[in-house]
Amino acid sequence: MFEYKRPSTYLIGLSIVLLCLGFVMAYYIHTTVANLKYDAKIINETGTIRGSIQRITKLVLSNSPEVSDVVLNDINGLFDHFISEGGGNRHSGVREAVYSGIVELRERWHSLETLLMEFRETPSRRLELEIVAESEVCWSVADSVVFAAQSATEWKVGNFNHFYRILILNALTAILVILHVVLYVRKRLEFESSHDSITNLLNRRAYDSMVLSEIARSTRYSSKLSLILFDVDKFKHINDTRGHGAGDRVLVELAQEASNTVRETDMVFRVGGDEFAVICPGTDTAGVFLLAEKIRKIIQQRSTASGIACTVSLGVTEYQSGISPKEFYHQADQALYSAKNSGSNRVEVWS
Repeated sequence: MFEYKRPSTYLIGLSIVLLCLGFVMAYYIHTTVANLKYDAKIINETGTIRGSIQRITKLVLSNSPEVSDVVLNDINGLFDHFISEGGGNRHSGVREAVYSGIVELRERWHSLETLLMEFRETPSRRLELEIVAESEVCWSVADSVVFAAQSATEWKVGNFNHFYRILILNALTAILVILHVVLYVRKRLEFESSHDSITNLLNRRAYDSMVLSEIARSTRYSSKLSLILFDVDKFKHINDTRGHGAGDRVLVELAQEASNTVRETDMVFRVGGDEFAVICPGTDTAGVFLLAEKIRKIIQQRSTASGIACTVSLGVTEYQSGISPKEFYHQADQALYSAKNSGSNRVEVWS
């Protein structure tokens, strides 16, 4: 019998895992890309500040008329913007060395800016040497900031290995979901299309397929093949007096009794409301009669869990070469009809 326990639970669990992995991956990609963009901005703006400091230094030392307070204010504006963003993003992946380097570079720039202002008012060799020395320090600190940002970026790029691991895990989970759905749906559909929902016996669709196979086998190997049809005597009375629920319980119990009585090679089917069929490969008329009689006696003597006693009438026939599956079934059905008309609770052989 087909069994597949808690398929929806497994599917829901796998779907939740897949959804969580998707959120983790999306968050990881978003955060990493944002941090990489911020690191690139640090490198670019640090380069801009470093170049601006060297340019303003050169212009001041050469007494160029291009020097103005606007250029100085631009550099200070870059620093203010830089520090405010650096403070807000220190904990999003940018190393502490980057932020502290930016602060140090601003302090060095303020020192250099003071010297430049003094040199503009009163140029001197002493101030010129101090300016050159301070600008070199600024260059060195700016280099350290860029190097720290590059190191942080390289470390984050290396962390993309985690993204690939999450992606592989996500793909594997998706495959499990697909396999789960395909296997469950296919098995469930196959089972439901070939089995009766009440008794879990094979149904009429399965009977039509199986009897064709067994007739072909019997014809090919010249082997015997027989068929039993039986139904419950006065089943309508059981439904009318006890209810359809009681009738269903009787059918389930009869199905179990018949399945436990026949051989392993025999196949039991529920082919109608209270009608059952048993295909008996390798069995002649005498053998199938004995098997049908055994089923009849066991059902008559059984003690039902539902407390409802009942009997069955059975018709049997042996396959004759050349007849169709429909004729084969009709012969057993005629024998069953004869058993009913002869008083029920008996076995009749088609003749």
